[in-house]
Amino acid sequence: MSPRRATAAASLALAMLLMAAPASANQKVPGADAGNCATSLIGTPLTVPKFSAATQKMLDEDIAIAAAALRIAPDREDSHIWYGRRLDYAGRICDSVDAFSAGIAKFPNSYKLYRFRARDLTRARKFKEALADYDKALELMGDTPDSFEPDGMPNPVGLTISTYRGNIVYYHAQTSFATGDYPTMVSGMAKSLALSADFARDDMRVPTAYWTYIAYRKMGEHAKARAAIDAIEPGLKLIENFAYYQAVQIMQGRLGPASVKDTRDSTIKFAIAMERRFAGDEAGAKALLTEIVRENPQGHWPSEAELAAPDRKAY
Repeated sequence: MSPRRATAAASLALAMLLMAAPASANQKVPGADAGNCATSLIGTPLTVPKFSAATQKMLDEDIAIAAAALRIAPDREDSHIWYGRRLDYAGRICDSVDAFSAGIAKFPNSYKLYRFRARDLTRARKFKEALADYDKALELMGDTPDSFEPDGMPNPVGLTISTYRGNIVYYHAQTSFATGDYPTMVSGMAKSLALSADFARDDMRVPTAYWTYIAYRKMGEHAKARAAIDAIEPGLKLIENFAYYQAVQIMQGRLGPASVKDTRDSTIKFAIAMERRFAGDEAGAKALLTEIVRENPQGHWPSEAELAAPDRKAY
């Protein structure tokens, strides 16, 4: 088949899929309260990110194909999972929550759907509901053997490094930061690291150390915080968590904030902001936390939590 005919055939196939897309593809799917996707915890407006024309086209096509697959195969758990995930990648967080809720209505025993809805409930600032979903996911998973979680946006080497159980435990711990449950953060991060595959251990050591350090500092246990962060040695060979690694080096004092002064990465900037707060520079911390929230179309919930309720405690 000639390249021109192949392209025409592919276009026709896509068109047929789009014709099969469910009527709800561009509408809200009835479900649980999707949370707040309009304003941050500090009242700043939240919007869907603006992507390049090429990226937006790809995202729209992915959503359309996933919607078509859902229409064609509504009795498949994966159809609901990928429709919700494609909406998430496009920044349509509350629509994604609704899509996962619709999937849960059809598959009430799906730990995978609860896992993915929980992540987006966190992004929709529904923290307690997200934690309940993670707990439900673990309950439903039970003794089911763990498996690698497919990446919708693969890392540069195309290697999946995280598992379902590992992600559920990790994100439950991370979300506990929003509620001020720092002991749960510490124990959860340790559990998620223990669940990581050997080849991905270094990649998980970095973010778990980052959040463990912050949790201990929030509890005033500075020696434990220092031990957690200093355990990360230089020269790690990572697959994807490079920003976390830079942030950890800032927390260690091995990397000065001036060396990343032009970064827009929220993980790195949040580390700098928290170091300012821990050092007693409240004005500097608040200014940077606010900057992080305002420069991201969808805000940054950890920064928002620190600004809205810096003294929160749930233990």
